[in-house]
Amino acid sequence: MSFKDIFHIDYSVINSAHARVNLIGEHTDYTGGYVLPSLLNFKTTIQISKNQNKQYQVYSEHFTEQKNFTDFLKSTNNEWIDYVKGCLFVFYDENKHIPNTHLNMFISSTIPMGRGISSSSALCVAILKTLNDFFNTQYSEKHIAILAQKVERDYIGVSGGIMDQMVSSIGIHRKAFFLDCLSLKFELIDIPEEWGFYLVDSAVQRNLRDSAYNERYNQLKKAEEFLGVEYLGSIKPKQFDENKINDKLILKRAKHVVSENERVIQAKQSILKKDIKIFGKLMNESHQSYARDFDASTRDVDLIVDRSIASGAEGARLTGGGFGGFTVSLINKNFIQEWKKNMLKFYDSKNIFEV
Repeated sequence: MSFKDIFHIDYSVINSAHARVNLIGEHTDYTGGYVLPSLLNFKTTIQISKNQNKQYQVYSEHFTEQKNFTDFLKSTNNEWIDYVKGCLFVFYDENKHIPNTHLNMFISSTIPMGRGISSSSALCVAILKTLNDFFNTQYSEKHIAILAQKVERDYIGVSGGIMDQMVSSIGIHRKAFFLDCLSLKFELIDIPEEWGFYLVDSAVQRNLRDSAYNERYNQLKKAEEFLGVEYLGSIKPKQFDENKINDKLILKRAKHVVSENERVIQAKQSILKKDIKIFGKLMNESHQSYARDFDASTRDVDLIVDRSIASGAEGARLTGGGFGGFTVSLINKNFIQEWKKNMLKFYDSKNIFEV
């Protein structure tokens, strides 16, 4: 199906946004630390036009259904259309001088949903980019990312940081996106040509609202209270006073974030130095911390990580918010065919993707 098949006219504006893989740095974004994601080839595309039907008409190619609405009230059962309504609500709230303009919208996407590679953030960024073009509001890519985060945090209710939206809005393929999540300063760093990153789908579906993501968010905020700091990201490992946290579970969660933040800084340096061994070692340490201290992995995910390393990967880890989704592996390009051959003994080729 196409835009014209559904709405019987041509679209007037089109834009898109890509999914991302987080190479290292989990739950360090909303705790004021550093992250190191990169763009994927998967993307969501939005096409829109004005209509005269006095309602918004939105068609999702993935769900093969059309939703029509006249207000921006959130549904009671967490439907996909809520992300569209949230984007429109935030956009119009930011632009009170723009009259409510009824639109046709066609959503298509190649991004696997619920796998920890920011399908929802890419959707929000793509919609806001398209609205920005349609209404000529001339927002910067950074401001679009900020608005997209507002949609997910304030309208949808997911207690996430700004990483997904920033890299989806600004990132460039085959460049690592080093982001300071407090200042929003970023660097785009070339990924060495001889480095290959691959995703393996664990086929364990995630839903941030139904998973323990928000619980982890609250635990880390509790850790910040114990330590008397606004952000865990401000604490270096040598400054981390474990005795201030008298809750063993909260302590484990905080240990992951403090150590992970340091790993991101070291990972950035290892990319600049083209040191694949160090970067791989940091990925392995990151996964162990994520699984052990953050309890964010699963048995199936751990098995993928172990098999990937045994097959020749320099490093492998669960990527994204946790509790399923994709693993990311780093392989020297000279050994990719051997790695693939070994991994295909256990996993279908349709579940293995090059970054």
